[in-house]
Amino acid sequence: MTVDASTHYVPTKVGKQIVVGNEVKILGALGINWNTDRRGHSHITCPYPTHGGVDDWRWDEKKAKAYCTCQNGKADSIFDVVSKIKGLNFEGAKIRCAEILGENDLIHPKATSGLRGEFQLTDARSLLNAPAERRDDRLPANYLGHRLGIDADAVLMPNTPAVGFVALAYFDPPKENGSKPVKVGDFPCAVFETQDAAGGTHAHRIYLAAGGAGKAELGATAGGKPRDPKKSAKHIGDDSTAGRSVLWGDPAVATWCIVSEGIETAAAVAQAFRPEIERGEVLVVSAINAGGIEAFKPWPATKRVTIAADRDEEVKEGKAISTRRGENAARTFGARNCGRLSVAIALPGPPDSTTDWLDVYAKQGGEAVRTGILTAVRYTATSEEVFAEPKRVGGDDELRRIKADYPLPEMDTLSLEYRRSAIGKIRVHRLITVGDDTVLEPICSPFGVLARLRFVDQGNVYGLRVVVEGLNGQRRKLDIERAGFATQGATETRAMLLAVGLVIVAEDGERVAVRCLKAAEPTDEIAVVRAPGWHTLDGVDGQFFVCPSGKVVGAEDGVALELSAASCISERVAAGGTFDGWKAAVAAAAGIAGCPHWTLGAMAGFAAPLVALSGLATCGINLSGRTSGGKTTTQRLAVSAWSRAALDQPDSLLQTARATANGVEAMAARSNATILALDELGHVDGKELKNIIYSLASGVGKSRMNANVEFRNSRTWSTFILLSAEKSMEEKVRAEGGGWTGGMTARIPDVDITGVDRNVPPAALTQVHSVDQHFGHAGPAFVEALIANGVHNQVTELRAGIMNAANVLAGEGADSSLVRAALPFAILTFAGNLAKKFEILPDVVDVAGTVRWAWAKFLARLIHQAVADGGFWADG
Repeated sequence: MTVDASTHYVPTKVGKQIVVGNEVKILGALGINWNTDRRGHSHITCPYPTHGGVDDWRWDEKKAKAYCTCQNGKADSIFDVVSKIKGLNFEGAKIRCAEILGENDLIHPKATSGLRGEFQLTDARSLLNAPAERRDDRLPANYLGHRLGIDADAVLMPNTPAVGFVALAYFDPPKENGSKPVKVGDFPCAVFETQDAAGGTHAHRIYLAAGGAGKAELGATAGGKPRDPKKSAKHIGDDSTAGRSVLWGDPAVATWCIVSEGIETAAAVAQAFRPEIERGEVLVVSAINAGGIEAFKPWPATKRVTIAADRDEEVKEGKAISTRRGENAARTFGARNCGRLSVAIALPGPPDSTTDWLDVYAKQGGEAVRTGILTAVRYTATSEEVFAEPKRVGGDDELRRIKADYPLPEMDTLSLEYRRSAIGKIRVHRLITVGDDTVLEPICSPFGVLARLRFVDQGNVYGLRVVVEGLNGQRRKLDIERAGFATQGATETRAMLLAVGLVIVAEDGERVAVRCLKAAEPTDEIAVVRAPGWHTLDGVDGQFFVCPSGKVVGAEDGVALELSAASCISERVAAGGTFDGWKAAVAAAAGIAGCPHWTLGAMAGFAAPLVALSGLATCGINLSGRTSGGKTTTQRLAVSAWSRAALDQPDSLLQTARATANGVEAMAARSNATILALDELGHVDGKELKNIIYSLASGVGKSRMNANVEFRNSRTWSTFILLSAEKSMEEKVRAEGGGWTGGMTARIPDVDITGVDRNVPPAALTQVHSVDQHFGHAGPAFVEALIANGVHNQVTELRAGIMNAANVLAGEGADSSLVRAALPFAILTFAGNLAKKFEILPDVVDVAGTVRWAWAKFLARLIHQAVADGGFWADG
């Protein structure tokens, strides 16, 4: 082994993914030729150095486990086998497996700063968020300008992100199994993000000449074939990236979509249709290749598609006919989509030539590109295409993809398989007997089971990770508890399946689907938790933290744990931009003297981990004051520590207050130990608001019964709440007959922002609002620092310190209600000071001054109301 496990690692989840189906190959690299050594027998001589028993050892390919008399009844995973034969620990075994499989770019240097030395991960997210010192983001524009023959400043860049690397390593594939990829060299590189209509993202690399002046000259491989300067990013996961594209324009509004093959060609088309793109009328899409055109799925707003195809009609040397690959791809797209969209095809150049629209732009200019595409020929299916389409779409490739993406459980009493139905759809079919014949009957759309789940925060009850093909053709994941099968008719399970798009075509299709899930016995197990926050696990020392994105912080190496799919926020909402970009936005906010509430918001993003860690009750602050004072901006600053603060994203930690108490329970549970921000309490009835406040502060949802008259596990949470309203909560509740009690103020005190600066210069405001582009980094970093500094092991001291700070803030002789009201401010003090100590909040943040301002605002509101009421605290 060439890599030391003390200095490098392979992420456990990824390590487990890459070995699936490759176990026998790994065994072979260890000298265990399982399929040949046993010579028809069921066992071989034990290969473990400490045993060597004759005909004692076997490999079960179905279960992916090794068995031997020396194991005392325990089954060995492939990592256990590698560990025993090579004398490695678990970390070393993961590294050795990655080396054997040629997945060396999954082997990462360990680091304490967050940057992994000079090594650059090549998955899409890592490439697009690379450190600033490695980047030159002028390169994509330089390259496209060079290809178009115009200045880089004149290039219309795609709406999807594009970054440039000063130098990025280029590797040839391993020369043989088990060897390492061969580094060719370091070259400038442009990386373009690709997206699809379902929200999936990936990235595409183009290695460049110096300064972006064309593609890199990479020489030839050992076989004499020129190296391709274009490469996809490393794909993490098991979803298909086919059809994901670079975009020019807004896919949410544009009704006309022009699809081209290749980023450079699409850039030429975009340049030609720049006015329409800027008006929101046209979306230009760059499929990465002809296969991407075939797989492309338009956005819901799209009504009309023109394929600006490559013309591939020149007969190449040694070939009898031309490939017509571009035109064929366009016609394939037309055959798949002409029933619901207007589809046209535009071919460039003269017949019998090899031409694309980039060639037309370079030789004749943008007007010629416009003319050619505007006169595209409407697609009309030939009779051959009409009859061939169902057979083609139902070909082996798609069936193999469906079987891999949606694995059906094996059943003892029912035979299920995927087949094409009479209307051309791939469906789950079952074998039934009709008279003397056995026929296949369609049941439902594709679904499958990936793994069994063990809910470690719910008493280790079991569940299933289920995948369903959605109505848009995209893969949807569900985490289902097995206990749900026992309810009357498995009603909730069936509702969950239908909600994500399972299509039922047989009368008893729902019952068959549930029956199939009941019988599922997947061998892979995933330990999951239902909510983010602090957790413990049997056999693991201490607490660790699960972020809303699913990232696990502070767990021992080798601990495989995930956040339930229902609770995990999407990748697009979880993180974006850079940590430094976030710090700059916060520094700008804190540097505006008349807006201390924005500094308060930045500090609030770090309060909930301390609330949950110290076992304090959920609490928070309500920001009140007339509109346009920056209350929502305060909430956005707080939420940006953990996620994108977007009211239009259902999994963002910033949500509108248009919710019932039941709805707020779900939001609170999802925000456990992070932040819950509810914008504009004016949407909530005053009577309902009282219930919401007490429910949030209790930290426990209502007890509910299932169909068997048994109590379900109630939702729980421990978090920090940031509310906003034009009126104080007291004014709101009293005005609408809600029955105000002082206990509400004690739980969520009101901070009146009257007097803040409402005339912040636009340039400064723009910088503050850049948290909408840079988000999701600070919260996980704060938790990492808490754990690294041992704060998570000082719970008693932390709680005592916060309580003491609340008592000091409330003042000597203060009653318990005032001390309770001081708790959120004390927590903010600790959160802000720790975040500054850990260099997460910038130095410009004035923690003490901000808390003093907020406390004074609270007291002023309290005194004002007390004068009106004749006393400080009402009952409650």
